[in-house]
Parts: sequence; C-alpha cells; structure tokens
Amino acid sequence: MCAEPDVPRRIHFNDFTGLGSASLAVPVLRAMETVNPEIRYTYPANPVLADPRLRRASGLAGLLGPTDPSWRRFDRADWPDIAAHLSEQKIDTVVNFRNPDLAADPRYAEFRAWHIHEGGRVRWYDLYGRSDLSSLHVQTRMTTLLESAGIRLGRLEAQWLGQARDWAGPVVPGREEGPVVGLFCSASVPSKRWPAAYWRSLVGLLGQDQGLRFDVFCGSGGAERDAAQEFMETLPEDVGSDRVRLVPPGSVADLATRLGRLSVLVANDTGVGHLAAACGVPTVSLFLSTDPGVWGPVSSSATHVSSRTGGRCPAQRPLQGNCTRHYGACDAPCQWDVRPDEVARTVRDHARGRPTAVRTG
Repeated sequence: MCAEPDVPRRIHFNDFTGLGSASLAVPVLRAMETVNPEIRYTYPANPVLADPRLRRASGLAGLLGPTDPSWRRFDRADWPDIAAHLSEQKIDTVVNFRNPDLAADPRYAEFRAWHIHEGGRVRWYDLYGRSDLSSLHVQTRMTTLLESAGIRLGRLEAQWLGQARDWAGPVVPGREEGPVVGLFCSASVPSKRWPAAYWRSLVGLLGQDQGLRFDVFCGSGGAERDAAQEFMETLPEDVGSDRVRLVPPGSVADLATRLGRLSVLVANDTGVGHLAAACGVPTVSLFLSTDPGVWGPVSSSATHVSSRTGGRCPAQRPLQGNCTRHYGACDAPCQWDVRPDEVARTVRDHARGRPTAVRTG
C-alpha cells in the first residue's frame, strides 16, 4: 500500500456487487462527498445504482458511473479493460473494499503488480495483511481505508433512504392501520435460509396478537416464488388469510417503498435487511451461516439473532464473515438452533416500539 500525502481526486472503488454491500457503501460515499466535493469516482454496478429512483435518492454527485461488476475479481481476461478504464478516467487511486483476505482475491495483487510494471501511476489502498482493524464490519473497513488514503469523512447517515416510505403516496385510511410485520423468507444461498417450518411457527406465535398483520415478501427467482406461495398455502390455522398479504417481486425501489411502511422486518441475512435499515425500518436479521459482526445491518433499530452452531463452525472464515461451505453443499445444522420463540420475542418488542438489544440464538 502506497502512503503518498496527496489527497486522491479520482478514485476507482472495488467492492462486492450485492444489494447489501451497496446499501452499506452509500452512506460512506455520501460522507466522503460532504467534505470532499471535488472527488470523482467509479463504483461497481449493483442493484442500487441500477434503479433510477434509488440512484437519485442516494444523492451521489461525484459518481462518474458504474463499472463492470465482473472486474471485482480481477480475472486476467479483464486486465486490459481495467487498465484502460483507469487511464481513460484519469484515476489516481484504487480503493479495494473487498475482504482483507488475500487468499480469497489473489488476482487483485497480481493485477496491481502487473499494472505497476506496465507503468501505471496509481496509488493502491487495501486491507490485505493489516491487523490493526478495530472491527471486521464491512462499513468499518470502508471508513478505515478512506482515512488511510487521507480522505476526511463527514457524518455517516445510515438511514439514507427514509424518503422511500413516501414514494407510494399517502396511506389510505383504514388500509394500513396497526403494526405490520414483514417476512422475507428467501435467500439465494441455501445455507442462509431459515427452515420453512420455523417461519410458519413464527407466524403462529406472532399471530396470537390479533393486532399484528403480515407482509410476506417474495424473491424474484422461480424457486423463491414457489416457496412463498407454498408458505401462503400452509399458514397456521389460527392466522386468517385476511391478515397475511403476499408482496410480489418488483423493482428495488418498489421493494424499498413497501419496506418503508413496515413496523418491523424479519429477514434471513440478505441485502433486503440492509435496504430496510437504510429506510429506517426496524430489522430483525437471522444470521445462520454468516457473521453479523461482518455483515450486520447498520441502524440504531437493527437487531440480529444468530446461530451458535454457525458461529462455532470450524469452516467459518472470520475475515469474510461466512464459511467455506457457504455456497456449496452442506446439511446446514446452523439453521436449526435459531428458535422461533426467541425471534418472536424480539419482533414483538420492535413492533411495539421497544427495540431490544442484540440477541444470540
């Protein structure tokens, strides 16, 4: 890592490309722009930047444009295009937000060495090999890197998407009265999915409170839609269908609009929890195979319930916040020790305006 004193003016950010990563990055980029309005930068394409309403809401005035999301891995086939981008955009600094585990991203270091050898004059900032991090949380890594580059930051505003709740217009009297609990049961990675039987048990427990209603959010994949429909067809008998509504998939801005009207959201560890937190919605995130210390939503009203089994799994990768079998085949015993009654207690506290401290399953 270079430690030149000049403050960067044109930055290429490398990062993950998911909804959660972008939701966490926007407050950091906004805080950077607050006190450094002259800085211009590029950032990987992601669901937030791809949605016109969310991009406008982000207020990122210094963003030159999104880059090819595949570049984040620095595959050799992409090297000429990345180098051309750095040259054409007159980039003077590369800031790599990705995990500080070089074993997971070896080609980044190879590209850096190659680019320097080819005469590239760029400063590089990353966390590889550093042991002085005060936290492994993704957002802390971002701020640490920017400070290392000599970039001052303004105030971070975690709830940068609060306006989303107003996008649908005024609430129709009598249609949205009383607390609404959102349930996001989907996850693209099987090891993140809380068992369907537990979701039904949670609805049964919460349904004892006649004042609560439920919005079940449906993922965009075919399997996720089928799972949501099956969930709707197998609700506990004492929870009438008039209290449960299926929210079909739509744009990310549509999702934010519906999330913004909730009293509390319960979600598997997914980007939806981060989006809800950005909207200012209380969240209860279920962390099974992943680490909330790395990936937890940032909000004063964000709570998580995590799996002890998952946290103690020998396959866990602390720097990455997940396990080596995260994307592969695993019987996922970590799914079963986050109990519905514990989640229900946390949700009730949130729905009644009394958020609790972080709980561990």
